[in-house]
Amino acid sequence: MNQKIFVIDNFIKTPLGYYDKINLSGSVSKGSEGTSPTQSELEKRYPEEVVFNQISDALRSRVTILESTNNQLKEGTNTPICCHLESDYIGVLYLSLPLSNWGEFGVKFYSHKETGLDSYPTQEQIQKYNITNIGKTFSQNLENWKEYGSIPVKHNRMVLFRSNLWHSYGNGFGSDLNTSMLYKKIIIKNG
Repeated sequence: MNQKIFVIDNFIKTPLGYYDKINLSGSVSKGSEGTSPTQSELEKRYPEEVVFNQISDALRSRVTILESTNNQLKEGTNTPICCHLESDYIGVLYLSLPLSNWGEFGVKFYSHKETGLDSYPTQEQIQKYNITNIGKTFSQNLENWKEYGSIPVKHNRMVLFRSNLWHSYGNGFGSDLNTSMLYKKIIIKNG
């Protein structure tokens, strides 16, 4: 499949269960007896494989998950422009509570002003643009970049994109787990 970016709303059936799994503050939802379920109970109820299988279905391909991490970005936290070369796709599943993320933006995509490249250069492009130092050419100086797209944060939204695209995970918001940007980042290799 050649598409570079997918945005899929209502990605999983039980997003609040996955939110509870990664709730760092310890205030998970109450079980049927009025006690908080243990981490292992939440793992059984909300297995990672469900998310991974949904990704495989969306990409219409078997996938191998190289890494899956839970991330929280609070206000004042910015992420660098980067790309990943050892994988094929990156998935970002937003689990922030619905009202906390209203009007906020997450993943941002960039093109390099001097070369016009929106992804890591191929060998041919390195020669074409006479790039002798990748780190210097594609530095973190924001004056070198043009933001051409950003995806709004929305509860239970999955953003899947080619991992070689220049991107950042956005700017954080909120001050605690219930008000900040909470997302699962999944590094994917086609199977």
